[in-house]
Order: sequence, then C-alpha cells, then structure tokens
Amino acid sequence: MDINNSSSGYQNLLAMLGKSVASTTDALNGDNRQAAESDEAAAAGQARSAAPAASQMNADSSDKVSFSYRAEKLSRISAEFFSGTINSSQIPALTQRLYEDGFLSNGDFQALGGQTQKVSAIAEASNFLNSFILNEAVDGDSEAAKSLLNVVDVIGRMDESATPAQRRAETEAYEYVANYTDLLKEVGAPDDIVAGFENVLDVLTALDTVRKNEQSTGALASYASVQEAYNDLYPDEN
Repeated sequence: MDINNSSSGYQNLLAMLGKSVASTTDALNGDNRQAAESDEAAAAGQARSAAPAASQMNADSSDKVSFSYRAEKLSRISAEFFSGTINSSQIPALTQRLYEDGFLSNGDFQALGGQTQKVSAIAEASNFLNSFILNEAVDGDSEAAKSLLNVVDVIGRMDESATPAQRRAETEAYEYVANYTDLLKEVGAPDDIVAGFENVLDVLTALDTVRKNEQSTGALASYASVQEAYNDLYPDEN
C-alpha cells in the first residue's frame, strides 16, 4: 500500500520532513551567500587582519555543525527510504529512524505509532544526543561537537565486535559524558538536559558491562544484550 493512502499521521510525517529539508537547505544557502559576501568584501579591500579573519572563519565553521549534521542525516534517510515508492510497511522503521536521529520528539513518536512499543533506553539516548546536536546546543563549541558526535557513533556501533580502537572510543565516550554531566550540574543546567545525559551515561555503563562479559563468554554485544544489561543495572528505570 502506498503511503499516500495511509493515515493523516503519515502525511504529517512527510510534511515535517519537507520542512526539515527546506529549512536546512535555506540555512546552508544562507551560509554560502554569507561566505560569498565575505569574500567580496575582502576583495574590495576592507580592513581586516589575518588573525581575526582566521578566528572568524573557525567560528563560522563551528556554527554550521547543526546544519551540516541535519543535512547529512536527512540525506541518509532519503537514500534509504525515499529511493522509490514508500509503502506503509516501511513507516514503523522510518518513524523509528527519525526518532533515534532526533527529528521526532517523544510526543511526535508516540503520535505516529511509537506508543505500540516500549522505547528502549538506547533509542532514548540516541534521540537525546541527536536532538541536542540538531538544536544547535554545540554550535560555537567545536570540541563539544566533536566529542558528542563520537558518543553518537559509539552508541550506533555497539552491536559491532569490539576492536581495540572501538573500546578506546567507548572509554573516551564514557569519560566525556561523565565529565560533561558533572559540568552541567555545576552550572545549573535544566533538569531534563541533565537527565538526558545521565541516561546516556547509564547506557554506556551497560555497554561496558556487556563488553567485559563478551571477553569471558565470547558472546558478541548487541542492542538487545545492552538493553538487558541496562535493565539489570537500573531496574527502577524500567
């Protein structure tokens, strides 16, 4: 069945995607126009020293984190789900992807059918981190952006076999999130932001537990095994 014959919720989903693509394209085009105008001004001989110019360029580059990240994710979603006719059978997977990638809030996800299944702690962690990045929380802070993108990558690859490099990345992700969470508490960040990072930290703790068991049992880590470890470690969260 074609998606166009589905419920209005699916139509709203497509409308939301269209707005995301349009806003991202407009923002990126605006960045390009701004860069062109900057080049023209420099060519006209406006007074500007090399050091401040380099500093401004780095700041502008950092400010584009959320836009480029949004564009990259939308491109991947488009390639996977929109290469042909979309059938209603694909909607659950598309909805799940949009939620984990930070394009849907918990309310949006439930309105589109997500209430039929329990949201895993892993999916919540992925949604929170991606939303945090997409909402421009790290724009202007290239170091935070890089570190949080690494955390997203670690969570996305937890079902792969652990190489030494992957284990280092997981350890660094845990240490960064732990330090970042402590910093947020010190500066009095909103409770929902602190709670989001605490959940990410709990997921990384569960992943570490599974990795250590993996070494002794030989059983490869998976999303299911990490969620099971999470449930055992944090029964009050279930």
